[in-house]
Amino acid sequence: MSEPLVVMEGLTVRAPTRTLVDGVSFTIQGGRVTALVGPSGAGKSLTARCVMCVLDVDPGLVGGTLRYPAIDPKTDWYEGVRGEGMPAQRKLLARTRHLRGAYFTYSPQAATSALNPGRTIGRQLAMAIARRQTPPDSMAAEIRRILQQVGLEPRAAGALPGELSGGMAQRAALAIAVAPKPRLVIADEPETGLDPVLRRAVVELLVTVCKDEGAGLLLISHHQETVRRIADDVIQLRGQHGETGGAA
Repeated sequence: MSEPLVVMEGLTVRAPTRTLVDGVSFTIQGGRVTALVGPSGAGKSLTARCVMCVLDVDPGLVGGTLRYPAIDPKTDWYEGVRGEGMPAQRKLLARTRHLRGAYFTYSPQAATSALNPGRTIGRQLAMAIARRQTPPDSMAAEIRRILQQVGLEPRAAGALPGELSGGMAQRAALAIAVAPKPRLVIADEPETGLDPVLRRAVVELLVTVCKDEGAGLLLISHHQETVRRIADDVIQLRGQHGETGGAA
């Protein structure tokens, strides 16, 4: 049986004039694809940020518990944060800094947002690989392996992000997301801006690479066909109400 990576119970987040996420509960399992779906404005990206303890609204977190069982099944990372506003949320952000880019990685909607325009892809991969608990025997060989894994030629290591096509940039962003060997990859609508053929190829590559690396995948998507095809579990958000779906 797969190992639970994230257990969220009763997540409730408020802005000054309205509730943004209301009582959402779910479990994300290792080695499985979990899709986070819902209409625009339902709080998909906000929920994903809450998984990573990136809480940047005020009053923000007012209810819920968050556990990472693979690290410590007992610790509630939201303890002392609920209802305490931005000061407590900033402390939580600092306290969990070591987890972002290691226990979980995040790939935003636009690949250009995940890539530093002033650093080569190889340099960015090397920085991501350096976050592993166990470094590789050869950094150069590991960079070549990861590039090959996502369908890029070794020469892509010497390229700047602006020198890559849209599809290549998406693959490079995926390479950087999996390079630290995280337990969980969070991908925020990776299909954005891609034509249907390229969209299918990128998403299927994302699933394949995560499974090859033994990582769970939390996929934020509004493409129902994609969700039906690849998701093992579905978290359905409906406006201010969330519920956990079953296997897709």
